[in-house]
Amino acid sequence: MNRTGDHDAGNQRIQLALDAAGIGSFTYYPQEDRGEPDARLLAMLGLPPDAPMSLAIALATVIHPEERDDYARAVAQALDPAGEGLLQEDIRVVLPDGACRWVSVTARTSFEGMPPRAVRMDGVVIDISARKDAEAKLRAVAGSQNFLVSLGDALRPVEDPAEVMRQAMHRLAQHLDVNRCYYSEVERNGVHCVVQNSFNRGVRSLDGRYRLDDYNSSKIGMLRSARNFVLNDAESDEEITAEERERYRALEIRSLINVPLVKNRRLIAVLGISDVRPRKWSADEIELVRETAERTWAAVERARAEAALRQSEERFQQVARTVDAVLYVIDATENRVVYVNDAYYRLWKFDPARLHRRRQGWLDRLHPDDSARVRALFDAFLAGEGSFETEYRIVLDDGSERWVHDRATVASRNEDGSVRAITGMAADITQEKLAERLLRQSEEKYRTLFESIDQGFCLFEMIYEGGRPMDYRFLEVNPAFERQTGLVNAVGRTIRELAPAHEQDWYDIYGEVERTGKPLRFVRRAEALDRDFDVYAFRVGTDDAPRVAALFADITDRRRMEEALLRADRRKDEFLATLAHELRNPLAPIRTGLELLRRMHGAAEADAKSLIGMMDTQVQHLVRMVDDLLDISRISRGKVELHRRCVDLVAEVRTAAEAMRATCEAGGRRLSVYLPDSRMMGHVDATRVMQVLGNLLSNAYKFTSEGGHIALSLEREGDHAVIRVRDDGIGIADAHIEQIFATFMQVDTSIERKQTGLGLGLAVAKELVAMHGGSIRARSPGLGQGSEFVVRLPLDEHAAAPPSADARPGAPASPCQPRPVDQLDVAQASNRVLVVDDNRASADTLALLLRLSGFDVRVAYEGSEAVRQAREWGPDAVVMDIGMPDLNGYEACRRMRADASGRPMFVVALTGWGGAEDKAASRNAGFDVHLVKPVEPGAVAELLALQLELQAQGSK
Repeated sequence: MNRTGDHDAGNQRIQLALDAAGIGSFTYYPQEDRGEPDARLLAMLGLPPDAPMSLAIALATVIHPEERDDYARAVAQALDPAGEGLLQEDIRVVLPDGACRWVSVTARTSFEGMPPRAVRMDGVVIDISARKDAEAKLRAVAGSQNFLVSLGDALRPVEDPAEVMRQAMHRLAQHLDVNRCYYSEVERNGVHCVVQNSFNRGVRSLDGRYRLDDYNSSKIGMLRSARNFVLNDAESDEEITAEERERYRALEIRSLINVPLVKNRRLIAVLGISDVRPRKWSADEIELVRETAERTWAAVERARAEAALRQSEERFQQVARTVDAVLYVIDATENRVVYVNDAYYRLWKFDPARLHRRRQGWLDRLHPDDSARVRALFDAFLAGEGSFETEYRIVLDDGSERWVHDRATVASRNEDGSVRAITGMAADITQEKLAERLLRQSEEKYRTLFESIDQGFCLFEMIYEGGRPMDYRFLEVNPAFERQTGLVNAVGRTIRELAPAHEQDWYDIYGEVERTGKPLRFVRRAEALDRDFDVYAFRVGTDDAPRVAALFADITDRRRMEEALLRADRRKDEFLATLAHELRNPLAPIRTGLELLRRMHGAAEADAKSLIGMMDTQVQHLVRMVDDLLDISRISRGKVELHRRCVDLVAEVRTAAEAMRATCEAGGRRLSVYLPDSRMMGHVDATRVMQVLGNLLSNAYKFTSEGGHIALSLEREGDHAVIRVRDDGIGIADAHIEQIFATFMQVDTSIERKQTGLGLGLAVAKELVAMHGGSIRARSPGLGQGSEFVVRLPLDEHAAAPPSADARPGAPASPCQPRPVDQLDVAQASNRVLVVDDNRASADTLALLLRLSGFDVRVAYEGSEAVRQAREWGPDAVVMDIGMPDLNGYEACRRMRADASGRPMFVVALTGWGGAEDKAASRNAGFDVHLVKPVEPGAVAELLALQLELQAQGSK
């Protein structure tokens, strides 16, 4: 019982202590995001006793928005088991009435379990607003004191009263961030006041002479009685008359402080500041203006009285004790130093008492190289020959050297005119000399670089209007500037003067660099200068000086060359694609004519058969060249897409070999094929793989003589399939091995070369293999010793074997192999076909072939004529070219579809354009099938027969 009582009493004492200290406490359960604040903490936050609390609520409503992210990170760190589990943060909180308070949060996290996790956080919260306010006030006071100290340091050496006022006004205006600062002196008669050397930023100057009676008598009365006149907002102050408000508007004054200087009950001056914005002036700001007024007045008066005060010994002694330079007086008659100040010992390291007895000690410190010159100057000065002002070095006992600037004047003369007394000042200028030397070296390096670089350089000052950058004035340019920009005599002039049409983007970019201080590299065209520039811009100087430097180069010629190269490359690709298209047009009637010859002459005419075979071979060769041209164009433009599927590479290689076997046998070459027994699955585009194999086999056939041997093999090496095509033909020279896969590469370029082709087959093969993630390389022992091409393709062990057509019961024969035209069974009920092509040969031969196949055919040679015939005749199918002069195939198809009003009509695009975008466009226009010229003649007829048969069955 006693322990419980003692514990309760201890808790009670803790609570009393917390109450007395104004400390709130809380417990936070992170797993539930639930907090339990005590009543003191809720009261501190201005919340009711039953207010719920969580970290989410605190971050959303209580903690100041600017503190939320930092506080959330601090809590997360305190809850992290890897950390110390301690939370210590000073944050601002927002009370329900909108007021802000500073609080200090200290908490400790409790961890449990393995791995440990945060289960509880206990902490206390202390209101530290008073401390923060005191710190802010101390900072403000310190800022004011620092300003006053710097002001005193700046004004102390200034002797010109006007310059004193000018510097004081400028510094005060900059410190308080106001548009205007002025010092008005009241004339002795008390009737007029004079404003001069005022500071004005973006507003007109108030310099001038004014009658005091022209102003509000009550305001002048305040100033005469040494009371400050403070105006926070001229637009809303009810004590301001309408006439005064208009005057303030005319003078661009929205807020102001006028502090009077009253001496001996007389108003002698007024120091004022004004701003174009409303300001709520603080007492510290008003006091700073008052103190500045006092110090400015003192500095002005000191400057005006300095000449008289200089003659006063008292003033001389005061200055001598404070100045960091040697002040001395020499009795020229007795040749001894009668006075030096304390700075002498600091500079010369020589006892002044010894110097009073012997002036020689002064001269003994002179550097040997300067001694004779200085002695001669001083002797001439004593003789009345000119003045004495020079710089020299002295050598101290430790061997170190110091530079001294020494200037002496004649203080008095004897009755005979000879010099009696000399006064002078010797200042230590060692640091200045060192700085001058370093600056001179730096400037020499800078100037050398500045004048020798090829890049243009300029330093300019930003000009703002309404806060937005609108112009800039050149302060410095290098010799290359004129060559790079074409602008002459730019220094001192603005860019708008030199190039009035200069784009606003340039001002905005440089304004951003000046505002943020972040350097920027960019490339941009200046239309006003008709040039392109590569620019690196950066801010220089302080925040008060809106200056930007730019290092740049004129890249106009480079950009033009780049654009010309791009245009040339684009024209090349367009030429290749167009060439392929134009070559296809004559191929269609040739192939159709071949089919007609085959049908009309019959199998008994051997000569016709030979001719037809020869023509067919040449057409196939031409087709392959065109396809290679189109492929290389597409590959160079990145237009080739792979249609991958799971493929048995063994079957593909077997098919390629069988397709080539008849050619080899006819040409007297022996083809051997070596294939594994098991399947080798790959995820490939089967068509492209067959194209690669066809190109390699065709290449081997062309360069192997009659009676030669070609070997095709497939084997597995790790996770790759390796295909080898070997021959015992002419071989490849070592010099050509690396070039064999280049576009348009021909190993034999002589006029007598036996083999034809464009040199594209191997280039296309290499690109297609690379697109599959594989590789291809060539080998050869040398000329006359044959060659070998090795293709490596990645395998896909998890790919499912594709089902074969033979394995599927009832599977139809492939429609990809066209039947002879005379074997087609055309449905008579739906056999009307409209052939449309502006190439009359293509249209007429295809129409004749279709008629021989049993179709009812009509022909149109223009798009608009085709639309008319389709509307009047109502064909069951249309075979139409795309590129026609009067109305292209896309638009013609759309119109036909619209006229058909839903009636079945099978529309085939038969065109030389075979890109993916061309096929997509034909599909969108309403074509059912897109065929690329040239096609197998029988394939078109069979396609129409099958489709129209299905169409007729569907209509029953």
